[in-house]
Amino acid sequence: MSSTDLTEVSSMAVTAGMLWLAKQAPRPDAVQAKWSSGSTAAVPVGTAFALVRVTDEHLGRAAFHVLSTQAPQRLGPVIVDQRLTLVEFLANVRPPVWQSAGTMLLDGSQEPLRDVQCPPADREAAGRRWLNPPRAAPGCAPGLTDPLDLGRALTAARLQLIQAGHPFTT
Repeated sequence: MSSTDLTEVSSMAVTAGMLWLAKQAPRPDAVQAKWSSGSTAAVPVGTAFALVRVTDEHLGRAAFHVLSTQAPQRLGPVIVDQRLTLVEFLANVRPPVWQSAGTMLLDGSQEPLRDVQCPPADREAAGRRWLNPPRAAPGCAPGLTDPLDLGRALTAARLQLIQAGHPFTT
């Protein structure tokens, strides 16, 4: 396959992944309209996916790097919010068996945190952008991050940052 063919396949996978994500909202057409206008759109968490919010952006980016280099096939969609300095991983709904300082599991049961603000696939909106956009085969759900893999990546990332002298506030 040529690099052009690979880019086209990747683009189709992102389009299918974003379509799946929009369908998780009560009004998928409203979500897609927001994305078309360059805005973020609220997508409910808890039914099809949970959200693991890492409140230290350095830690979240380091965990993303660990997963993307050590287990890229197990890395699901990831959003970075540069205004709030956090990273969010779309994860399998099953509850994680680990707890980690500086993270919050959003499973749809917490008021008012029942939605995630998702940016368009191809650009930043409201300080949010995809580090790893949803990718899926047409009609299928995208791969989601396994909470256990994320827990291991957070542990490894925290150790790397501590060794580098990163001052944790969480």
